[in-house]
Amino acid sequence: IALGRLGGGALTHASDLDIVYLFTGDIMTESDGRRPLGSTTYFNRLAQRVSAALSVPTASGPLYEIDTRLRPSGAQGLLAGSTASFEQYQRESAWTWEHMALTRARTIFGSAAARAEVDTIIAATLGRERDPAALVADVAKMRGDIAKHKPPKGLFDVKLIGGGLVDTEFTVHLLQLRHRVGFDPRLRTAMRMLADQGLIDPEIIPAHELMTRMLVTLRLVSPTSTEPPAASQPLVARTCGQPDWDALVKAYERARALVSAEWKRVSTGA
Repeated sequence: IALGRLGGGALTHASDLDIVYLFTGDIMTESDGRRPLGSTTYFNRLAQRVSAALSVPTASGPLYEIDTRLRPSGAQGLLAGSTASFEQYQRESAWTWEHMALTRARTIFGSAAARAEVDTIIAATLGRERDPAALVADVAKMRGDIAKHKPPKGLFDVKLIGGGLVDTEFTVHLLQLRHRVGFDPRLRTAMRMLADQGLIDPEIIPAHELMTRMLVTLRLVSPTSTEPPAASQPLVARTCGQPDWDALVKAYERARALVSAEWKRVSTGA
């Protein structure tokens, strides 16, 4: 299962791959090789090999950075788990933030039957009824924890700054789980579905697109999230569809104000 930007089909040059490995069938089954292995051992070893292949060292660094921490029980859990244990974990033990992560989930490899099984588990998990007040409290606390432990590096840290990309995503995911609609791993599509239901300001879509373009471009010309060098500013503005740097800064301020207002409205239970 792909999650995060991989799940949403929105990788940037700096993205890692958020992956969860699952296997189907009876966990008591053994392989039929010369030295039989139980299915859990077999598929965990296979998952390790897949991750190693995806992160193979190259002259420019690892092919991809692989992040498997979104699997059930996090870093303490098995690298590959059965679909049955995944379903039980999501139903009985998963935290709210884990269900938020599932809103970007997309099965990317496996048999048609296995993918259908996992898609059904994900749909049932996301579509279940929740206590609205508890949900809002959980999500608001998570955003507060991020702000405390991972503050923005500067004014142009468009991901972590107030009214930035994280606030956009939290707004969308909270609305999805609260109203049980708008589920699509592609964030733009999810926002359009929510806007069509009258649950979110449709202007959040171009605001998110602007800040996403800024994120990608600024990571190239200003990795420290500070104002880019004057020589690079026209490039950033042009990439973001603005005539000049001053116009981009004003558009950025408007986008942040809109997202901040939507996040405040949604996170206060309005």
